Amino acid sequence: MKKEWIVGLMIIVAVILLAVFAAFFLGDNSSPASGGSGGSGVSIPPVPITYDNMEEMLSKNAIVGELPEGSSISLRFYNFNTGEREWEKSFVMKRGEVKEGYTQEADITMILHSKYLNQLTDRNFCSVIKSAKANGDLGLESKISKTKLLWKFRSIRQYRDCLGF
Repeated sequence: MKKEWIVGLMIIVAVILLAVFAAFFLGDNSSPASGGSGGSGVSIPPVPITYDNMEEMLSKNAIVGELPEGSSISLRFYNFNTGEREWEKSFVMKRGEVKEGYTQEADITMILHSKYLNQLTDRNFCSVIKSAKANGDLGLESKISKTKLLWKFRSIRQYRDCLGF
């Protein structure tokens, strides 16, 4: 009886290992969010974000969709074409929506050099923000303390690096 139980257990373990191996090495591990096909066999290219489609594209972003109720983030683009900072466009992000405009009441104001606009797609907002921060091209302003900010945005702490704080 004990020998049969051990053989059965070994067969179950072998089947599980085989399934894991097959899923990992033979399956389609891509997803639409990472730029893969999502299992459909058709690769969907990323959609470039421009000022014209910013509201629509960022409104679909997971970070925007999960912003806490009553919070807002201002995203402002600038350039130094004349040697001084020139504002180009500003957008206000609230839970599930992005609108062109500017508010001084935002919890966070993200100031981003417009050269990163050419890199933005519907899939890489987080990596572009991280890159801009690393290059010194992202400014952050907030009228509330970092402690209050972290508390208010605690529900999206996994995106903290994506928001620059």
